[in-house]
Amino acid sequence: MIAFIFAFFAVMMFLQPSMIAGSKPPTIKPFNFSGDLREGLRIMVMCSIMDGEGPFDFRWFKDGAPLQTEKGHFSVESFNEFTSILTIEHLNALSNGNYTCRVTNSAGTDEKSDVLIMKGETR
Repeated sequence: MIAFIFAFFAVMMFLQPSMIAGSKPPTIKPFNFSGDLREGLRIMVMCSIMDGEGPFDFRWFKDGAPLQTEKGHFSVESFNEFTSILTIEHLNALSNGNYTCRVTNSAGTDEKSDVLIMKGETR
């Protein structure tokens, strides 16, 4: 009996916390910047969780650095507990870059990225 109890606790110690708690890490649907992106336009991309158990923590990054929301340029809104929306309110040369949405919960992390390349005027 003691050997059984010892074996049970040994197995439990090696299980991942997500298996013990019954939670699942997030899985994000890929997003992309599409269309004819030109200076002055507004663009929105949605970071949506397809699988996993909350609560979730959404974070946006640009070129690897945390995205700082700026009035008149970047804004981030929660649509619901499974969706975060990044809006670039006025595209300009500084908007170009690699954007990443990272979602974390108690069981793990997922992230998806896409590159925004705005078309410039030819001179």
